Amino acid sequence: PVTAGSLAVTLCLLVLSGLFSGLTLGLLSLNLEDLDIIISGGAATEAAWARKVKMVRKRGNLLLCSLLLGNTLVNALIAIFSADMSSGLLGGIIATLVILVFGEIIPQAACSRHGLRIGAACVWIVIPLMVAFLPITWPISKCLDWVLGDEFRKPYNKRQLAKLLEMVRYP
Repeated sequence: PVTAGSLAVTLCLLVLSGLFSGLTLGLLSLNLEDLDIIISGGAATEAAWARKVKMVRKRGNLLLCSLLLGNTLVNALIAIFSADMSSGLLGGIIATLVILVFGEIIPQAACSRHGLRIGAACVWIVIPLMVAFLPITWPISKCLDWVLGDEFRKPYNKRQLAKLLEMVRYP
């Protein structure tokens, strides 16, 4: 039976799913060099956003693990609640479609275009999440740091840099 309470909880979980999914794409697509460029040469508003985002982005693997753990947790809870509201198979199908559209596609589309702005607005949610999940995510992120090494941006070769400058001069 569908109750107002279970529907409200499911909708809140769906919002969190979309938030975590969108932030994963939006924040992790911003590398530290890009943020430094925006901080030093961007508009004042964008520079302020970049400074906020850089606080969480400089711990990339910890950020990744925290957002993915949060997203996986809320998606599992959505599946559990939707299965309780209808038959198991129908609930699973509904949960999959709802999560796909409202928890993945739409948030990732928005955050791929506005990741800096949305990420800066959500830092106040991300930092407590990172702290809350620290006992689980810290060891995983340290393993990733050890196996993958530091994040770095591959420098452009001369031909790529010339093309980039050409694109900037003649948009």
